[in-house]
Amino acid sequence: MALSAVAAAAPAVGAEPDAAPERTSPEKSARPAAAEPVSIDADGPVALTGRTKDGATLEEARINVWARPNQDVLAKVRKGDTVPRFHVPQDAVTVEGDEFAVVLKSGELGKKYVGKGGIVQLEVEIYDPSRNRVAFTSASVRSIRPGGENALRWADPVGTPADTPRPPTTAKPEPVLLGVELTEAPAAMGRTAARSGGSGPLCYNQELLGTKDVWADIGETYPVDDGGGGMKFTDEATASYEVAAKFSQWEQSGSQTFTAGQEFEWPAWGVAAGAEANKPRKYQVEVRYQHLKCRQPGVPPGSGEYEIWEPTRHTGSNRTVVVPRPPWIGATHGNCGTVSSPLWNKTAESGGSESVAWEGKSGILGANFGIGIDLTVKREWSSSSTLMYKMSEGANWLCGLEDKPGLASKVGQYSKVVPKSCSFKLPNATVVDTKAPPENTFLNYAKTTPNGWTGGDSTYSTRLPDGRILWMFSDTFLGPLKANGTRPTDAPLVNQSFVIQNGNSLSTVTGGTPGNPQAIRPATAANQWYWLGDGMMGEVDGQQQLQIILHRWARSGDGAWDIYLQGIEVSTFDPNNLKQPVKTEVLPGYAVIQWGSAILPASQSGDGYTYIYGVLDSATNKSMRVARVKGSDISKVDKWMYLNTDRQAWMTEELQSTNVLTGVANEYSVTKWNNEFVLISQDSTLAFSNKIGIWASCSPHGGFKHSEFFYSMPETGLFGSYGDPNIFAYNAHAHPVLASGSRWTLSYNVNSFDNTVGPDSAHYRDPGIYKPRFVSFDLTPATAAMSEKSAAADPGLRLPSGGDIPCTICTGVPR
Repeated sequence: MALSAVAAAAPAVGAEPDAAPERTSPEKSARPAAAEPVSIDADGPVALTGRTKDGATLEEARINVWARPNQDVLAKVRKGDTVPRFHVPQDAVTVEGDEFAVVLKSGELGKKYVGKGGIVQLEVEIYDPSRNRVAFTSASVRSIRPGGENALRWADPVGTPADTPRPPTTAKPEPVLLGVELTEAPAAMGRTAARSGGSGPLCYNQELLGTKDVWADIGETYPVDDGGGGMKFTDEATASYEVAAKFSQWEQSGSQTFTAGQEFEWPAWGVAAGAEANKPRKYQVEVRYQHLKCRQPGVPPGSGEYEIWEPTRHTGSNRTVVVPRPPWIGATHGNCGTVSSPLWNKTAESGGSESVAWEGKSGILGANFGIGIDLTVKREWSSSSTLMYKMSEGANWLCGLEDKPGLASKVGQYSKVVPKSCSFKLPNATVVDTKAPPENTFLNYAKTTPNGWTGGDSTYSTRLPDGRILWMFSDTFLGPLKANGTRPTDAPLVNQSFVIQNGNSLSTVTGGTPGNPQAIRPATAANQWYWLGDGMMGEVDGQQQLQIILHRWARSGDGAWDIYLQGIEVSTFDPNNLKQPVKTEVLPGYAVIQWGSAILPASQSGDGYTYIYGVLDSATNKSMRVARVKGSDISKVDKWMYLNTDRQAWMTEELQSTNVLTGVANEYSVTKWNNEFVLISQDSTLAFSNKIGIWASCSPHGGFKHSEFFYSMPETGLFGSYGDPNIFAYNAHAHPVLASGSRWTLSYNVNSFDNTVGPDSAHYRDPGIYKPRFVSFDLTPATAAMSEKSAAADPGLRLPSGGDIPCTICTGVPR
C-alpha cells in the first residue's frame, strides 16, 4: 500500500580495531550509490519520480498529485474543514511502464503552497483499476538552482539543506525517487472508483478529523565519562516526518518535510547544559499531526474512504530523554578517531550533505495515534542541524555508526584506553615480621570490651578527617568474652561494624542500641544481609564524607554456601555520625561482579579518577575487574565506567567489563608506590591457598605483572598452627594508613568452617581464631626494570586448580 523513499545501501563499517586511524577528518570515503533514477525524459523540471517495487506496469493506473498548503495555511484549518490543496494537472504526470515522473513548473504554484525554504509538500495517489490496487504517499521537494544555473530544479530538502553551500562543481540534484508498493483496495473502494468513471481521484476531498501533538526524535548524543553532548536544530534546519495511511490497515506512507522555524538548542557544556548533558539522551521536538479522511463528494460514508495521519508543523515544545547507550559505539575502531580539540561539531564543514542523513526508525511512536506502527524521522546535517561533543582526556574518541564521525549518520563518544609505555621495577617484600601493630591492640581490646568488637573479617581501613583510623569489618562478634577467654554462645553477631583507632585506644560503632546492637546497614528483607567492601574518604558536595561499598547477599537454600550476590550499593556517611548512612546509591547492573574488592582514591591515582576494583568470583582463578569514576565521589554510580580490555576502552555498562588479571582473591588492595601501583592479594589459582603475592604496574587499571609470593599464612589446614583442617585464611590486603616510608603492613583474616554454635564450637571455644592478622614488611624495588604497555591485560598465573570447591567469599561465620 505504501510508497516509500528508496533507501541507499549502508556503507561498510570499516577496518578492524587494530587499523584504527588517529583522526576525525571530514575526508570523503566511498559513499553508497543512490538507486538508479527513472529513465523517463519528461519535458520540464521534474519534482518527483517513482517506480513500482515489483516491476508491475502503471500504464493503466490513474495517478493524482496534490500540493499541500504551507504551514501558515494549515494552521488555520479547523476540525470538519476541507483542506485546500492544489491538484497538479494530469498532463504534468508522465508514465512509462513501471515508472512515473511529475513536472512542476516555475510559477505554477501559488505562494500558499510553498513553505519556508522553498519546500513544497506533495501527495500522490495511485489507483490501478485493472488490478483494483491502490497506494498513497507523500513527499517534499525543494526548489533550488545549483551551481548558479538559472534553470529550476527540484530535490529532496533533507538531502539539500538550505544553509549548506554547494559549489559549482556539485553534480546536479536528482528529483525525489519513490518506491511504489500497491496493495489490494477494499471492495467498496473499487466500486466507488468504478462509479467515478475511472479518472477522478479517490481523495477528491480531504476532511480534517482532528490534530494530535506528538514527540518526535530528531537526534541523539552518547557522551561518556566527563564528556558532554548537545545538539542544535534551528530556524532553517529541516526534518522529514513519516506519514501513515489506512486503506484496510495502517502503513507507513511517505513523509513530509518542513523547517524548524524556530530555535532549538541543547548545549553540551556549561551551566545552561544541565545535568543531562553528560548522559546518553535523545532530542525531541513536538510535531503537530493532522488526522484526515479522504473521500469523493456524494459518496456514502464507508464507501471508498481512507484515512491519513500527516505532519504539519513544529509546535515549539522540545525536551530530552535519557536513553541506553547503543552497542555499536566502538564496535569497530575503523569508524573511530581521536579528537584533539575540546569541542567537536558535526556541521556542513565536517560532513554536511556528504554525511549520511540521521534517521530514527521509531522516531515517532505509533502509540501516540493508536495506529500500531511507529513512524520514521529523517534529518540532514547542516550548520543549522548539528550536534556537538565536549571532549576530554576521559572522553577522547568519537565513533560513527557507518563511517567516520564527519560522514556518519550517528556519532557516539568513546573513552579509549591509551596504552602507556613505561619502565618500572617490580617490588620485593623483605624483612617480613608477623604480629605487627595493631594486632595486639585488637587482641587486648577484645579481652576487655563489655560490648564492643571481639572478632571480625574484611578488615578494611581509611583515615578519618581528624586523623583517627577507621577500621571496617563485615561479620562481627561483640563482647563481652567470658573470664576464661571463651565466647558465650549468646554473643551478638552483626553483619558490619566500625572500629575507630585513636593511638592505642579502640572504640566500636554499630547500629541499634547497646542492648540490641544491629548492623550499620541492616537487612531490608528476611534471609538477606550486607557485607562490606573497601571504603574511602570521598568529597561529596564539597564535604569530606566516608563512602563504603556494600554487597547485598541473600540465601538460596539451607546450606552454608547457598548464598548469592543480589546487588551493590555505595553508602555515604557523615564522619561525625557513623551509626547509619546519610544516603545510599544502588549500582545499576546485574550484580555479576563483586565490586569493592579494593579502592584507589583519585588523590593517589594520578589522573583524577577513583578506581574501584572488583572480582568475578569462581572456585579458583578469580578474575579482577576494574571500574572508575571521575573525581572523589564514588556514589555517582551512574558515572562509573568499566574497563573492557578487548576493546581497549572504558564502557558504560557493567556487563561490558572484561577480566584484567586472573588469580586474585575476593578482597585485595591496589596502592600507589613511587611511580607504580602495587597489588597485594591472596593467591586464588588454588582453592584456599595460603600464599600472599605482589603484582605491580605503572598504570592503576592494567598491565599488572607478578613479582613474587612472599608470605604463607601459617594458620591454615591440618598442618597449620592450629592443627585443624577447618581453619582457612583469606582476603589479604595492604593498609596505606599504617605505611611509613618503605615499611608496609597488610592484614588477612582467619576463619573456621565450623560454623556451629556451642561451647565446643571453634568460634566459641577459641575467640582468637576469628581475628585479623597483621604482617609488616619492607617494600623495595627489584634490580631489573620492566618495560610494558600498561593497557594490556595480564592473564596472571594459571596453575592447575582443584575440583568443585565452594567460593571463599568473605565468609565470616556462615549461618
